[in-house]
Amino acid sequence: MERQDMTTRRQFIVRLGAFGIALAGLASTGRGARAGDAATAFIDTLGGQAISTLADKSVTDAERESRFRALFLSAFDVETIGQFVLGRYRRSATPEQIAEFNRLYAEDVVRTYSRRLSQYAGEKLVTLGSQQQDGEIVVRSQIQSPSGQKPVAVDWRLSETSGSYKIVDVVIENLSMRSAQREDFASVMSAGGVDALLAGLRKKNPAS
Repeated sequence: MERQDMTTRRQFIVRLGAFGIALAGLASTGRGARAGDAATAFIDTLGGQAISTLADKSVTDAERESRFRALFLSAFDVETIGQFVLGRYRRSATPEQIAEFNRLYAEDVVRTYSRRLSQYAGEKLVTLGSQQQDGEIVVRSQIQSPSGQKPVAVDWRLSETSGSYKIVDVVIENLSMRSAQREDFASVMSAGGVDALLAGLRKKNPAS
């Protein structure tokens, strides 16, 4: 029975996608952390914004995408994430290529997950507090399924500048979003460099 539960849980994670499952839960955030934890409060507040912008089933796909774009760009540090996922290939990239990658990367995330978010219902994310780790702030949380499956662990890694927070990574069951993307992008750039990656992102998201 335990093995079957684990398989079902993995299927649940795969179905939603590592990043999508966190965003789905974020749209129904529970205030589980202690008062005075500013980093955790940031995630809680973001959850409140997600409810108003993403959970409205009456909006069109275009409006949902527009709302998610604004939410993503305000909450995530695209430049820092982009620097990490480009890895060693960033050293040989021009400033123009880096700027275009950041733009295309953000648009790819927005288009991919704004479409998926309309399919999610009932998952709830409960925040559990935060801690300092490797120069970043980690807000621990878990996603609870309405079907009663074992909760899924989600860590939000944040950077802080003058009291303002930005998300630099989302870690689902020890699977890092930025590390997974870095690996995927490296497989493309190893064959054709940064230009090949940019071309692939343009093709995937035309007119972006």
